[in-house]
Amino acid sequence: MLLYLTTFIASFAGAVVFVPVSILLARKFDVLDHPRARKVHRLPLPRWGGIGIYLGIASGIVAACYIFPSFRELLTHNYKGIVLEKQLRGIAFGATVAVIIGAVDDKKNIRAATKLLAQIIAAYVAMDFGVRIFGLTIPFHKTVAFPQILQQLVTVLWIIGFMNTINLADGLDGLAAGIVAIAAAAFFAVSVILSKGAAVDLSRQLTLSAVLSLGVAGSSLGFLAYNFPPARVFMGDSGALMLGFMLATISATGTLKSTAFLSLFIPITVVAMPILDVCLSIFRRWRKGVKLSTPDKEHIHHKFLEFGWTQREVVLLMYVLTLILANLTVILTIIRK
Repeated sequence: MLLYLTTFIASFAGAVVFVPVSILLARKFDVLDHPRARKVHRLPLPRWGGIGIYLGIASGIVAACYIFPSFRELLTHNYKGIVLEKQLRGIAFGATVAVIIGAVDDKKNIRAATKLLAQIIAAYVAMDFGVRIFGLTIPFHKTVAFPQILQQLVTVLWIIGFMNTINLADGLDGLAAGIVAIAAAAFFAVSVILSKGAAVDLSRQLTLSAVLSLGVAGSSLGFLAYNFPPARVFMGDSGALMLGFMLATISATGTLKSTAFLSLFIPITVVAMPILDVCLSIFRRWRKGVKLSTPDKEHIHHKFLEFGWTQREVVLLMYVLTLILANLTVILTIIRK
């Protein structure tokens, strides 16, 4: 438990320290989000908060590696022939790509195709380094192992889906960071529960997933000190894409390793609200005949604002709904276990 506590505290402290640095960098390079018709803020705000979140997560992982020899030893083991250290390096590389492409997009709005290509690269590298969905257990049936090409396809699509889901959820001050923190905390709880009594190799894989979960949760909460309404900084695409990437890889290395069919729905249920919003957005834009990337002001949180709710009230409501779903998945995991 000391390993987990240290990772969380170091990630939280890292974000608290590095987010102000990212604010200074954003102001220096004029990476500001200016008020527009579909925006809900009234003053230009820095958009590179994601860099601070990224460095916060890195602080937690580095602290775990340097302070705990047991964690370094754990990374030398392998799960299904994949060394965990290599897996961690793949996740670090993919997260770095997500931050860089997001930061560039925050600065000068790159083409959607270019951004998608960068997401594919980040997802493929993580998959190639061992972050992989091997198969699925169907109720009343044995576990179905995916052929290698299907493993690759499903894993890459899973990661890209999470990246864009969190990106689209980042519409109000504190919304995406809070949802991610709750989801990461739920992934941590599920990973710990599943690791109890599991085979040694699986237990170590789940321990890595738990450590990564607390790194994301701690850094997201540290960022909220600057982003909770009224925000002083936005995470931008650099933060949203990276956090979506982290949640996807954590679920692929953690909750999806369960042999229960329920494992497929754990990560989906935790982020059900953003997923619902994304589905409604896709349907809405398809019906209007506009590009899927076309922004609008018809997301779920925008509707609550139209009803007269304040930003803080809407954000807190979304926290409560996400927390309920997260608790449900943890309870179901305990029952199943």
